[in-house]
Amino acid sequence: MKIFLLRILLPVAIAISSILNSSSQTVLTNAHAHNDYWHARPLFQSLENGFMSVEADCHLIDGRMLVAHEKAFTKKCRTLQKLYLEPLMQRAKENDLKSVYKKGPPEFTLYIDIKADCENFIPVLDSILKNYDAMLTKFVDGKKNIGAVRVLVDLCGNNKYVLSSNPRYLSLSGNMGDADKKNDNKIMPRISFSYNSLLQWKGKGKMPQVEKEKLKTFMQKAHANNYSVRIWAAGNKRKVWKELVTAGVDWINVDRLKRFRKFMSDKN
Repeated sequence: MKIFLLRILLPVAIAISSILNSSSQTVLTNAHAHNDYWHARPLFQSLENGFMSVEADCHLIDGRMLVAHEKAFTKKCRTLQKLYLEPLMQRAKENDLKSVYKKGPPEFTLYIDIKADCENFIPVLDSILKNYDAMLTKFVDGKKNIGAVRVLVDLCGNNKYVLSSNPRYLSLSGNMGDADKKNDNKIMPRISFSYNSLLQWKGKGKMPQVEKEKLKTFMQKAHANNYSVRIWAAGNKRKVWKELVTAGVDWINVDRLKRFRKFMSDKN
């Protein structure tokens, strides 16, 4: 019986070890897991595929930070702490609080999409993050201390609270219109917008030259003003991904995690 169980469990253990090791060796520094909580195993599937950024939609309900796209689908057990902060803390501790990956880069990005009640949401989130201080990028008296995880939130009407916090755990995520403004990367490191708001090509045939130039020009402007760029709703076509990567898009929204990881592996 022991030999029989060993024959079953040993390959499973090897497979799990292989997944964990490969994810730490093939970190995708341009991959953002869109609506990560929709996956069967939130966060862990993104980590296994080497993603460096994930997105969690959150609602503040009765003092709880609940993860769901719509309020009707929230569950008391699906908290931001349980699904994201606690497992990230565990991973960070395993890597001396320097990264959530073995010998990986710092500042894994947890992007929190605030679905409602921003005024009250931000202070509650800030109080929660204090419990995870050891792993977080933070700003103390204006000085940046880099951690294993950086937390981004949308511009949502409570920016004064964010900017006056000391230490400050939160950084802001801007929108397409912010690309024209000179930026302090300490406050707003990233801007995000939909693919269709800039481009029309859907991946059939070759990308029109005028579209390539439009994308190139925008990326040059954003980078010159010290932003990284996240583009969402680009679909899951390899040809589109290829053009975005070639143009230097910093963060590509992805729903098909394994497909994108394979695409990057083939490309490299």
